[in-house]
Amino acid sequence: MKSVIVMLKEGEFEERKEEIGMLAKTGGYAVLEHFIQDKRARAKFLVGKGKVEEIHDFIKSHKVGLVIFENYLNSRQIMSLERELRVPVIDKYDLILNVFERHAGSREAQLQIELARLNRNIPYIKMATGIRVRTDHPGFGSSGEYIVRSTIANIHKRIKKIEGELEKYSKRTREQAERRRKKGKIVSIVGYTNVGKTTILNALTGAGKRERDELFTTLKSKTAALSEGIFLMDTIGFIRNLPHELVYAFRATLEEIKNSDLILIVMDASDSDEEFQRKKDICEITLAKIEALDVPVMYVLNKIDIGKSKEGEYVPISAKHGTGIEELKQEIIESLG
Repeated sequence: MKSVIVMLKEGEFEERKEEIGMLAKTGGYAVLEHFIQDKRARAKFLVGKGKVEEIHDFIKSHKVGLVIFENYLNSRQIMSLERELRVPVIDKYDLILNVFERHAGSREAQLQIELARLNRNIPYIKMATGIRVRTDHPGFGSSGEYIVRSTIANIHKRIKKIEGELEKYSKRTREQAERRRKKGKIVSIVGYTNVGKTTILNALTGAGKRERDELFTTLKSKTAALSEGIFLMDTIGFIRNLPHELVYAFRATLEEIKNSDLILIVMDASDSDEEFQRKKDICEITLAKIEALDVPVMYVLNKIDIGKSKEGEYVPISAKHGTGIEELKQEIIESLG
């Protein structure tokens, strides 16, 4: 689908621009243009009225079917923008969910995505339903209010049902983790999305898990044996400003990290020093969000074949070429004692 990206020109601009572009590509969208707002955020459209008119003209002349905002939007902003632009408008949150859907191979992942969508869209659905009822039933009144309340009540009912189903998966996951712990130690591989976690899992274990140069290819944890009594677990990738609702929806998956005996935090040697530090901070903040700071960590520096060394204590490797893999394996075994 033809699309355009809109974003505010503020902190970490180039990295954010590259990241939203990769997300859009992974989501299957053809980005024709970037529209950048230099001024501060505006309440109604996030960007200024003049920028909205510029985007509208481009959409009309190039038959664009979707507008993607890199910044997060509230329901009122989305509704106002769609009214002006006459095409669907999504933000980074929605885009991440769209990417998740492309990789959701399990029923659990599908339910997690649906839960995140429902929780996110309640305000939008409430507003949209109210507008539709007022249009179809002039005067609105008690019957219209009943329709809105009934719609929202049904959504809450669905949310409760999904949470019940996800709790069953969570219980099963805890039981599987407990069985693995009885057999040995669990090592979680975490890091920024697309840092090469699955490649590292395969290099260390020969598991042969599918690798793709895309964001968020791992939604359900993958586990393989490193050696007798040690299991490696590849987990969902982290990303800047990961919304709380996504952390909540995928809490069962992320909970596995918290129950590990060791966490490998994988970093990308090819990142600039500034971006490297930002991603390191994001990984540590995300681990704090899921209450996993008490688990021992080991930092792994991947892609040294195309990057450079960084300050700090890292185990340097190139998972793609096998460099440093045996050394990393020994470091893990020795750490677990």
